[in-house]
Amino acid sequence: MPSHLFVGLPALFFTLIAFPVTATELSVIGWLEYVDINGGDMQYEAKIDTGADVSSINADIIKEFTRNNLDWVQLALVNKEGQRIILEKQILRYAKIKRKQALPVKRPVISLGVCLGDQYRKIEVNLAKRKNFKYKLLIGRNFLRGTYLVDSSNTYTTQPGCNRTGSHTE
Repeated sequence: MPSHLFVGLPALFFTLIAFPVTATELSVIGWLEYVDINGGDMQYEAKIDTGADVSSINADIIKEFTRNNLDWVQLALVNKEGQRIILEKQILRYAKIKRKQALPVKRPVISLGVCLGDQYRKIEVNLAKRKNFKYKLLIGRNFLRGTYLVDSSNTYTTQPGCNRTGSHTE
């Protein structure tokens, strides 16, 4: 056996011992899942997008305004079933979104409560025009990180359960 293999083995062994992260610690979900938003006010069929840093939702921006010297937005969210809610949310920042063969666009980013399975989190979501897309909500790595693995051969592996556990409080 070549001697350079023996040099690498201690480092590999140390890495396995020092960083014992296993797939069994993470829940496995499919590339499409049902998700509750805004404390269970509305359900979406969401595409799970490991290529997206930040989650994105289809929103009709009604108006942007200032409240207490902060930028806010009034928006309408509409899911696939046509259910509609109007929200007013503080704009946390603006995201510059790169697009293939097109100029970047600037999108407002808000905080939105999202429930996937039994995990509820308030996450940053950018507001996009996704009317021409099949899925009105993309769940990005900002929600998935450290909790979920995505099985691209599977769909609808879980149902939002945050309402039953009471962990959806905004």
